[in-house]
Amino acid sequence: MHVQVSLIIEIEATAGITEMEEQIQEAGQQAMRAALKQAIRQWEDQHRACAHCGNTQRRLEGTARRVIATRFGRVEVPRRRFRCLGCGRRSCPATGLFAQLKGGTISQPLQEAAGLAGCSWPYRAASAVLKRLSGAQISAEEIRLLTNRQGKQRAAHQQQELTTREAGRALELSKQTATCVF
Repeated sequence: MHVQVSLIIEIEATAGITEMEEQIQEAGQQAMRAALKQAIRQWEDQHRACAHCGNTQRRLEGTARRVIATRFGRVEVPRRRFRCLGCGRRSCPATGLFAQLKGGTISQPLQEAAGLAGCSWPYRAASAVLKRLSGAQISAEEIRLLTNRQGKQRAAHQQQELTTREAGRALELSKQTATCVF
């Protein structure tokens, strides 16, 4: 898949380095959002076969809007709806692509960034920092929920590692005891 996005930036002749950097960052984020939309459109084009009958003949029947929060801002994606000309069923090919979001609207990279920011700053400050640095718009409450979820997952992982180490030590100790018996 080949995605190409053009980037043209109008910068005032009197702009300082800070203004230039901010304008370039904003333009870059806009380009990233456009590239993601284009990549999703191409993904839909490459997945033409009907999930029910396998037919590749289909008719466009409109779009369904989907909003995704990414590290470079909110992206509104018009998911295309098609009707299969073989079996007559409707489908949105991008539904399979969005399954990775597990029904949510926040991309995995943004969830990770929000968790790190939530561990580093108060949730409101974390939200503001993410917005300023990357263009991501995520509420303080969502950061709190993501941070808590990631913390629970990490605690469970650490507990599992501890249990595994203790079982290994117990096994090693039993081997040592077995070799010492006459």
